[in-house]
Amino acid sequence: MFAQAAAPKTVIITGASRGLGRALALAYAAPGRRLALLARNQDLLSYTARLCEMRGAQVLQKTCDVTDQAAMDAFVAAVEAEGPIDLVIANAGDFWGNGPNGALEPLARALGLIKVNLDGTIVTVNAVLARMRARKQGQIALIACLAALHPLADAPAYSASKAGLAAYGAALRELLAPEGITVSIVCPGHIDTDQTDVQVGPLPLLMLPDEAAQKITAGLARRRGLIVFPRRLAWLIRLGWLLPWQLRARLRRPLRFYVSNRP
Repeated sequence: MFAQAAAPKTVIITGASRGLGRALALAYAAPGRRLALLARNQDLLSYTARLCEMRGAQVLQKTCDVTDQAAMDAFVAAVEAEGPIDLVIANAGDFWGNGPNGALEPLARALGLIKVNLDGTIVTVNAVLARMRARKQGQIALIACLAALHPLADAPAYSASKAGLAAYGAALRELLAPEGITVSIVCPGHIDTDQTDVQVGPLPLLMLPDEAAQKITAGLARRRGLIVFPRRLAWLIRLGWLLPWQLRARLRRPLRFYVSNRP
């Protein structure tokens, strides 16, 4: 059994302008709760903020790149000046993959998404961690995906970024548990967002962002160290690791995809 966490009063969510980030912001939006939302698109972020305010939440928002250490430190300091941060959800991320006919993902795009997905998460965590350690309490959620457990041949750099994020989270979890800080690694499957819009191929067990947000918030409330869904895909991945990689690759072939060239 997992202990039920006290409802967080102040929550930071990165990548909150759309998709899963917006769904998570709305899931936490409630009277008496303070949301600190970050993203790169000002118009979409402001729209998310307005929706959250309509649900009674107090919202602070900032347009910035999560890899910008100075900007992240300044925003966290501003949030903390009005009260301690209870939960940070490092959700900001990028996605790309191989093109048609096995064309390898563009190098600049591959390196860029690793910087956002991995470097951006580390910068986010470092911005909040010293204060959480001083208080000996806090909760950190890192949004990875099933590609961290099941690397995708059609998105090698993306898979590497999420596997690295999961490893970083697992190391943090062990380091910080004795200090009263919970670290959760979240590995969802396909979610109907901009990411899936550019994928051409099967999207098994595709779910809506609101559905995914409900599963994540429920897992965080129970302080789960690893939140993986859908369960059927998670179990298939675990079983697959018992097979030789060549056989796994053959079984995965019907699920292969490519990324369209449209922006």
